[in-house]
Amino acid sequence: MKKILTAAVIAASMAFAPAQAALIDFANEADTNGERGVASGSTIVIDGVNMRLSGTQGLDINQPFAASPYFDRGDAGLGVCKVLTGSAQCSPSSDDNVTLGEALKIEFLSDDGAMSVARDILGLAFDDGGHSPLGLGNDGLVRIVNDNGDMTALFSVFIAMASGADAFFKNVTMIELFYDNQQFYVNAMDVSEIPIPGALPLLLSGIAGLGFAGRRRKSKA
Repeated sequence: MKKILTAAVIAASMAFAPAQAALIDFANEADTNGERGVASGSTIVIDGVNMRLSGTQGLDINQPFAASPYFDRGDAGLGVCKVLTGSAQCSPSSDDNVTLGEALKIEFLSDDGAMSVARDILGLAFDDGGHSPLGLGNDGLVRIVNDNGDMTALFSVFIAMASGADAFFKNVTMIELFYDNQQFYVNAMDVSEIPIPGALPLLLSGIAGLGFAGRRRKSKA
């Protein structure tokens, strides 16, 4: 019994141990593993972060007119494409960013992909249609929706909010990015590890139960 309790306590301490943030570098993913589109609703793991990626051609991310999330190389990042060729390339090639009537959705998943998990967004980087950074003198408006709200602002405002760990980006399971008046790619996103594992309450209650059972057996001996 003592060995079981010791193992459970170690597991709990590992769950509470601080973890490093993860850098989801969409531009590097495209440059390293090839420019390509993927089916809307596909999952991908970058720097240990499991995500589901979705695209749309309309103003509602849940409508059925899906577009394909698209990894564009050349230090661009993640956009969407309406039409893919048989080799998963965008046709026309200029339609590989988030533009008028399009949106991109990123959902954070557990390692096995079975459930949504919450993360803090610690940093954001965007490129415009010409692969130049947005928010550094070349700005525009973007609409961002997540678990905590819906807001339209300059790219630079969202970047500043994220870098300041603003509450708008805390504890979110998904983020949706809609075109407002500027074509864009999501170049990279810095996110926290999962703040509190969903199974932790069950783990702690299990530890308590094991301890209680052990004490009962000892008192009867």
